[in-house]
Amino acid sequence: MRNPAPSPSYSPPRIRYVTPRLQGPAVLAFVAIIATGGAIFWRLVDSAFQRVFLQAAIRGHYPFDSAYDIVRDLLAWHLAGLFVGVFLTGSALVLLLVAATRHGIGKAVASLRMSAEGNLSTPTGSGSIGEFDRFGKKIDAARSETLASILKIRGEAAALASGGISPEEFRLRWNELKHRIRRIAP
Repeated sequence: MRNPAPSPSYSPPRIRYVTPRLQGPAVLAFVAIIATGGAIFWRLVDSAFQRVFLQAAIRGHYPFDSAYDIVRDLLAWHLAGLFVGVFLTGSALVLLLVAATRHGIGKAVASLRMSAEGNLSTPTGSGSIGEFDRFGKKIDAARSETLASILKIRGEAAALASGGISPEEFRLRWNELKHRIRRIAP
């Protein structure tokens, strides 16, 4: 049995685990840590190797089979130091990123909770990570739009309450006002 040909408009859904905007600065920070660790490693190993090779040349390197035998212990200690240094600074960066993420999420959640309780005027201020800052600005924009709608509804309700309009006009404006209220709070 033949499989039907897939339609040209169908494309499988893309799975995005982390927003690319959030990855860029973190990747650059990790690259900076690794590059700095490599530069420090090169400076330390280069100066130590020059010292060791000079001593080996002065003493004579005849008891050694290769140059690796001369620098084996020194290289092992420097590689271990490189690993530990990059691992610890990378771990510290991960902890800082997690703390900043938790802070941004906490601010956004607190803002949404305040909105649910009726506070629509306090700004979100969600933090230093770009994606959370953009999300906070979207929350603030939605809250200010809702607050503007509520103020407009209050003004219309006050105008309806003042009276002086025909019953038919009142019914039409009241229905329109109810429709606006339902759009805000269904």
